[in-house]
Amino acid sequence: MMQHTTVQALGRAHLAELHRQAQRDALARAARKARGQQSGHRVPGILAAMTAWARRPRPTPESS
Repeated sequence: MMQHTTVQALGRAHLAELHRQAQRDALARAARKARGQQSGHRVPGILAAMTAWARRPRPTPESS
């Protein structure tokens, strides 16, 4: 059987790990939220690429 102090130490270590995980999760959520608010518009990459392609400068037709 384990000693009472060993059980207490394991319990404290487990509780500390749970606190670290909760803090890490909270920081990750805050970072995701900040990243989402940072961009002014939400244009998918393919749509942005198509828009850039459509607005590209075209060569002028040669006069005959």
